[in-house]
Amino acid sequence: MRAYKRTPPVRRCANDLELMVMAATELHGRCMVEAVGQEWTAVTFVPSATRGGPDHPVAALARQVAGLGPANRLLLAPGPGIAAKRVVRADRFVVPAKYRARTRDGHVLLVDDTWVSGGNIQSAAVALHDAGAARVTALCVGRWCDNGWTAHRALLDSCTDPYDPFVCPVPSGTCRLLSE
Repeated sequence: MRAYKRTPPVRRCANDLELMVMAATELHGRCMVEAVGQEWTAVTFVPSATRGGPDHPVAALARQVAGLGPANRLLLAPGPGIAAKRVVRADRFVVPAKYRARTRDGHVLLVDDTWVSGGNIQSAAVALHDAGAARVTALCVGRWCDNGWTAHRALLDSCTDPYDPFVCPVPSGTCRLLSE
């Protein structure tokens, strides 16, 4: 993740993450949709407070979502609470008026590149709900872990198997891949 977060990101690292999003939504998208009972109607990403917009590397991740094209994309904008760190705030992000129709009563897939505390992605989900989204599913590609943090150490210690893209990430998922 460090190489992906560089400015500019290391292209190979960005490509790997893009492939992970494509694989996750292609292989497990059905489980993600079935878990909430509504098809995705739109996709967006958690914008960066320092370098937002459609040219940010996380936008490229969101563009890899299987089955959703440009007509289904929307951009979140920084809100007045954007400077807050590691807390959930309803005013951290806003859905611009021109994208509100894409959120109304829909199911929005919200893509983020890195989960540290969850404050960014949860704040973005609140903004989408406030704009009328009936459902928001969060897809985070990477988790930033620190071996020195007790909770992170417990998480890392619990991961005994190598990453397997065929294992469904949806806790209640009935992914057909598991039985094939």
